[in-house]
Amino acid sequence: MAKTASRTPLLTPGRVSVLTLGLLTALLIAVYQSAPEQKRAAPAVKSPEFEVLEVQPRTLALTLASQGIAEPRRRLRLAFRTEGEIVEVSPAFENGGWVEKGQDLARQETLPLELMLSQRKHDLSSARLHMEQARARARMARRDVAPNATAFARHEPQLEEAQARVEAARLAVKRVAADLARATLKAPFSGRLEQVNISVGETVAAGEVLGELYSAGDMEVRLPLRDRWLVLLDGDGEVPGSGKEPLSIPVTLEGRFAGRVRSWQGVITRREGGVSRNQMSWLIAEVHPDAHRVPLEPGVFVEAGIHGRRFDDMVVLPRSAMIPGEGVWVVDESGRLQRRRVSVVYKEGDRVFITGGLAAGERVLLRGTDLLSEGMKVRTRLQDPSGGVAMSTAGSRR
Repeated sequence: MAKTASRTPLLTPGRVSVLTLGLLTALLIAVYQSAPEQKRAAPAVKSPEFEVLEVQPRTLALTLASQGIAEPRRRLRLAFRTEGEIVEVSPAFENGGWVEKGQDLARQETLPLELMLSQRKHDLSSARLHMEQARARARMARRDVAPNATAFARHEPQLEEAQARVEAARLAVKRVAADLARATLKAPFSGRLEQVNISVGETVAAGEVLGELYSAGDMEVRLPLRDRWLVLLDGDGEVPGSGKEPLSIPVTLEGRFAGRVRSWQGVITRREGGVSRNQMSWLIAEVHPDAHRVPLEPGVFVEAGIHGRRFDDMVVLPRSAMIPGEGVWVVDESGRLQRRRVSVVYKEGDRVFITGGLAAGERVLLRGTDLLSEGMKVRTRLQDPSGGVAMSTAGSRR
């Protein structure tokens, strides 16, 4: 029986797998090569947007802010010069009482002073008698002494001593007479009384304070002002109050009194010399009574507006626009940032007053920050003077 030869199958499982893998690879290559080419666009970079103010120079008179407490222009402590018993007190001599100049306030017992005055007059008479005796002895001595006699022999020092005794006695009489006249306490000027402490029958010591009198009509307010701002008060840019001439700078005062906010007009008449440790100078404002206004009372806290110099081409910016180094960010015609140094003459609240460094029409960032860089491209929104956004711009102005 003949042997049958064995045959190898053409499609074995291994060959099928290889063939399948090759077909899939060819298919993927064909799909990849036939796919449309994709173009990836670079993402657009958007410039940051800021609010800006347009510079508008104008003529402006500065009003410098200060504050203080009203005090009487004149204040005096009332007291007797000598010790004595109080025998009479005026009904007006009490806290809050109003008195006129020369009005009697209180009176001391005058008998001790009258007795003292009589004694001083007696001393004066004795001194005059002693002087006449010294004169008589001097006349007699001059007739009998030799030409080269001493001054003592001619009674010259004796006569001088007698004359000095008379002068001393005369001044003693004058002093006691003045004390007797002042035994009645009078108001030296018209005003209002406070801190009164006196009663009939009380014995007071010499110089003991019985009350205080202040001028209720004329008030003063001591106003602090930074030393570097003094030149803003004078029209010529000089330091006011440096010469002998009094100042005359108007000032408006506002304060709450009797439940309402009231205003008073005053005048700064002088400046205290020197500068305090925190570089402050002090101005004195005087307020005189006005028949049409409620008078300013002592102790009222007031806000002051001091009328300063007038400037041409003044630029007013919000304080938020400032960056360190007295500068601002300006957006140029191409929409890029420029750091600009400016001349600040005054700062008040949220406003800054500038006299140099900016031109009309330039745009300044409303909110300055030191984190920006020179030449940075920005978009802007222009703010109108009322605070709203008037228009938007993308870089340069057209």
